[in-house]
Amino acid sequence: MASTTDQMCLPNTETEHQVPLEEAVGPIFPLSGTRRLEEIPRDLGRVEGSVPGSTLICLGGLHGNEPAGVIAIQRVLADLEGKEDGLKGQVIGVVGNRQALAADRRFLAHDLNRAWHTDRMARLKDEGVLHDGEDQEQIELDEVLTGIVREASGRLFLLDLHTTSGPGPAFAILDDSLLNREVALDFPVPLILGLEEELSGTLASYFSLQGVTVLGFEAGQHTDPRSVDRAEAAIWVALESGGFLKSSLRHPAKAARQRLIDDTDIGRRIFEVRHGHHIQPQEGFRMKSGYRSFKTVEAGEKVGSSVHGDVAAPFGGRILMPLYQDQGEDGFFLIREVRPIWLPISATLRRLRLERVLHLLPGVQRHPLRSESFIVDRRYARWSARQLFHLLGFRREGRLDRILVMTRREDRDL
Repeated sequence: MASTTDQMCLPNTETEHQVPLEEAVGPIFPLSGTRRLEEIPRDLGRVEGSVPGSTLICLGGLHGNEPAGVIAIQRVLADLEGKEDGLKGQVIGVVGNRQALAADRRFLAHDLNRAWHTDRMARLKDEGVLHDGEDQEQIELDEVLTGIVREASGRLFLLDLHTTSGPGPAFAILDDSLLNREVALDFPVPLILGLEEELSGTLASYFSLQGVTVLGFEAGQHTDPRSVDRAEAAIWVALESGGFLKSSLRHPAKAARQRLIDDTDIGRRIFEVRHGHHIQPQEGFRMKSGYRSFKTVEAGEKVGSSVHGDVAAPFGGRILMPLYQDQGEDGFFLIREVRPIWLPISATLRRLRLERVLHLLPGVQRHPLRSESFIVDRRYARWSARQLFHLLGFRREGRLDRILVMTRREDRDL
């Protein structure tokens, strides 16, 4: 649920006929009034199937003003109770930022979903000094998730459930490894590639590096009751896609899949992030009203304002996650559609390991200290360097003017 300040900034699109979230979802999770931290458990529960198998972690509330995922997890766990004979493997529900959920804020001191850098985690563990509430939440959450990773005997999946401050349909996000892509392509919603390059230090990226198959799912607007339904549907689709369900439990999964299909007119299309408008608190950025995710914008269109004046779209495309809340580091993103044919081509190119000859291209050289990275000088690489590296399984790790550092993702065999 958005804070009072957030609601003041919400666009008027798709909000006129909405029922308040706390009225729509019932008393499963304490939403109205002041939430008490002791009422928000880290462990929402787990259901173990009658036969061993993979593990699905469902994570909700990594941002404190996004309770829809927590509610959805509770619903599915309740539905699975007593039906263990129809389940293979185990399903585990975990809450992200408990303190921020209690305060009904995206975060208290800093964004918990921008802090998952390997060196930072090592420093927190080694020094044992926790500077704020998010540090404490991160250490506790890492201990829980790392424990699950360590104990899991089969394949491990993580479904990271979120909502957005602006309206729009559900969509999926992934770090584009082949394992993550395999699951993401089974979801009947738009798929966003390249967002992890704009969002440094996400939990999804951190656990992808540990071999976990991770999918991010954006279920819609914070205050829209349909976001709970979409998040619930996403869990059922993940259970079916991951092979967790026996025949007796496949009906609710098929119904959930159809619910997501019927919910959007975008369909299962693939988009790539081409631009992110990053902001600082002192800028006073304010998004113009009326935007929703996937709305088409023209080059030069005035989409917001700041203390520096109007903020315009640098080129044409579709807008993603316009910011309508008082906390956040990203004003909006611009995306463009990717032709589906490029995905199987990309998979083939990655398996052939064609990056072995990339240093022969103009403007490209191997990184002197990192064997899996290349330095690209776009003054000389007069071709779509970033898109080519994406096809080959690389992500942008750094940028300075026209210099890019591209690092290879770790692609395990499917």
